[in-house]
Amino acid sequence: MLTELQTRKLLKLFCMYDGDQNGYLVKKDFEKIAIKIAEVKNIGSRSPKLMGLKERFSRIWKSLSSKADATGDKKVGLSEWLDYYEELLGDKEKYLAEEQSLMKLIFDVFDDNGDGKICREEWAELFKVYHVHPAYAPAAFEKIDANGDGFLSREEILALIDDFFCGNDEDSVANSMFGPY
Repeated sequence: MLTELQTRKLLKLFCMYDGDQNGYLVKKDFEKIAIKIAEVKNIGSRSPKLMGLKERFSRIWKSLSSKADATGDKKVGLSEWLDYYEELLGDKEKYLAEEQSLMKLIFDVFDDNGDGKICREEWAELFKVYHVHPAYAPAAFEKIDANGDGFLSREEILALIDDFFCGNDEDSVANSMFGPY
């Protein structure tokens, strides 16, 4: 059973994907994320990199919809999203695979120089892409950069993601990794 805190955090994540804020996730929401990444990263509209991003987000949508779209209407509502995550968080193996996939996506897309770290500016780009006002990025980064080195390593992000999804401590810094919720 999802806790009240997990539900609030998952609602925030749902809203990050629901770009048009219509209360449903559809394939177009995921296509728009790929296009927004291209805009933020100055990737040309006809570049192979954008085509690759679109394909990757199409696969993410297909995977999500095949598991979460209980009604078969080609959209995932909030209740379906929460049911999906309740089941996912109850299966450690599936959860770890999903968690690794999310972390890989973050680094593949936002680690511009491939140094294995996400800097403050790269984290702010993530906010722009996922419909979080960029004004929240500096404060969020400051909180989650626990060692204060100005970077988030893979290990730091993995711990944050795990705490975001599984943690139930109201005071955890991971709760604010994507801005206020």
